[in-house]
Amino acid sequence: LILFQKGQSTTPPPFEIFFCFGEEWPDQKPKEKKLIMVQVVPVVARLLLEMFSGELSWSADSIPLQISHPDLKDKMVEQFKELHQLWQNQQQLPPAPPEPG
Repeated sequence: LILFQKGQSTTPPPFEIFFCFGEEWPDQKPKEKKLIMVQVVPVVARLLLEMFSGELSWSADSIPLQISHPDLKDKMVEQFKELHQLWQNQQQLPPAPPEPG
């Protein structure tokens, strides 16, 4: 993700996770032909990719949370907001010179 954000990779990193149930996988059959396939998309990974690619259409301050007791989720949201603020600050800086070599 960092290499993609810096422009050192032309393809975004994959963040989907696939699970196959009831059959061997991977094998010669494409995953579309499997009996039971589950695709898990971590929301945080998708949001980070959208944020770095400029496709993010909402503000991190607009995330509605209704958590009664502070826990790991609260810490993750705070870290995400800090990362979003760092990204916004970086967008305002002039581009860094290319690294030698």
